[in-house]
Amino acid sequence: MPKFKKRESIIVWGCIVGRRKGPLIIWDKGAWGKTINAKGYQTHIVPHLDRFWNTESVRTNDYLYIQHDNASPHRARTTVAELQERGLYNYLMPWPATSPDLNPIEAVWRLMKTRIGKLLPRPQNNSDMITAIQDQWNLITEYELGQILDTMVDRVDAVLSANGGHTKY
Repeated sequence: MPKFKKRESIIVWGCIVGRRKGPLIIWDKGAWGKTINAKGYQTHIVPHLDRFWNTESVRTNDYLYIQHDNASPHRARTTVAELQERGLYNYLMPWPATSPDLNPIEAVWRLMKTRIGKLLPRPQNNSDMITAIQDQWNLITEYELGQILDTMVDRVDAVLSANGGHTKY
């Protein structure tokens, strides 16, 4: 029987504000661990989030709100303490535990996944895939981010119409 090599997954973190992309972090499973836990999130992600938040807050002359999903590394007491220490905690949007994911970054990930799926030749290994992920992140335009943001009212309306249930988004 043929054996198929299981592909290793790649963990990616990124952020946007309005029509601007923030940093894209490719999780280094070899050095940082196979999954993102609270300590890893605080060590390898939060500093990038903090720098981007501060830069964009100065650029826009306004404080920006941070939308986390409810992943356990985001909710951990130590993460909350880290965000408080950095002055970011008061800018977290409250987010119910079982809410539909309306974070626009999810639409960005879907766009990238679609584009990577159409690449020829297709990425054949993790190194190729990481390059493709970085390339596709860099190719996303302010216009495309604007298009995603323009769907947010429709997304919220769809969730409300579905009483919090499944939507096409």
